[in-house]
Amino acid sequence: MRLVVCVISLLILVSCGSKNNSTSEDESEMDHRTGIRLKQYMVQGKKLYTTYCANCHQTDGSGLAKLYPPLAKSDYLMTDLERAACIVKYGMNGQIKVNDIEFNQPMPANDLTPIEIAEIITYVSNSWGNEAGISSTRDVSQWLKKCKN
Repeated sequence: MRLVVCVISLLILVSCGSKNNSTSEDESEMDHRTGIRLKQYMVQGKKLYTTYCANCHQTDGSGLAKLYPPLAKSDYLMTDLERAACIVKYGMNGQIKVNDIEFNQPMPANDLTPIEIAEIITYVSNSWGNEAGISSTRDVSQWLKKCKN
């Protein structure tokens, strides 16, 4: 009888230990997937940024004098990525203050899909000293529904 109790106890301990390992493996797999997706978004985001944004904001995100604001180390960008997604999609008119400098040039709207906007936002918010992680397509889709245009 003692042998049966010992075997059952041992089986319970082993099975509990394997569940913990699978959880950490699942988390590791999720981190791995997120890392791959971040890299994909960065590659695609750079291509889209070069096509749609670099002419004004420059390839290094430095902006253009007092005409177009910088995206590199931009307090305006990093404070509100939801607002940034709306600006990318619908454009913007009016004065803004970026890193204590005022800008007043209109930005045109861009006919981009939520995934393209997510890729651009991910790229600019993780380049040139910015660090924000991935902006998912799901997040961007939700943000765009709330835009005040």
